Amino acid sequence: MKNGQMRNCIDYIRFTMEMEGAELSAVDEELFLDILDEKVTANECIENFKVAEGLATSYNPVANEGTFYPETKCLVNFFNLTNKGQLRKVELFCANARTCELFLEEKKRAFTFEYLQEIHQAIFGDVYPSAGAVRYEEVSKRTEFCRPANIEKMAGEIFQKLSRDKYLTHLEDRADFINDLAFYMGEMEALHPFRDGNGRTARFFFYSLVKNAGYNIMWGEADPNRSLEANIAAIDGDYQPLIDVLEELVVDNN
Repeated sequence: MKNGQMRNCIDYIRFTMEMEGAELSAVDEELFLDILDEKVTANECIENFKVAEGLATSYNPVANEGTFYPETKCLVNFFNLTNKGQLRKVELFCANARTCELFLEEKKRAFTFEYLQEIHQAIFGDVYPSAGAVRYEEVSKRTEFCRPANIEKMAGEIFQKLSRDKYLTHLEDRADFINDLAFYMGEMEALHPFRDGNGRTARFFFYSLVKNAGYNIMWGEADPNRSLEANIAAIDGDYQPLIDVLEELVVDNN
């Protein structure tokens, strides 16, 4: 991977961290650059991290893996962690390392709901046994998301329409591309198919889709707070704030 591409990937990860209310440390940045430069694998980085953090290696399965441990805000995880701060640290590191690994993947993928699930599994599978699984609980964060019983149906409708729209590869006009992209990003935000990690999963999905259509999104230039507000507005059917954000970030990839 070229230096410019690696820098764009790091900017993407930094933006993702900021969206999660965290910061990318200089030490972690160097580790992720090494993954992108293929000097070390994500597996090696994660295994070293587990040792350094003294993480438990024996997982105690539970009946409902997609829920919180009793009296905590911690999703059931492979390390049996019930301290939110510690779990958050582990999740962020592993998710970022796996995202770097995804950046290196050259295989062409079909932009289906199954691919979205595969991304979630890849990013969060080191931490959560429920990674990639559709949620079965109601969730809300400043707005209401799709009800669990309707997720599969709504996902089918979204991805069928995306297929009919040729995954946005037919749009030669940049403004038309951004308008349609904002629509689908809003639909995905409303779908919210997973218990957690929806934003990071959708972001990589659209990173891949946009790249396939001949564009790129310069996430390093985005404002996290403005992006969050734009996403929330899109859920309610107001796409203009998200269109305005994307107008500043979408560039030709040629």
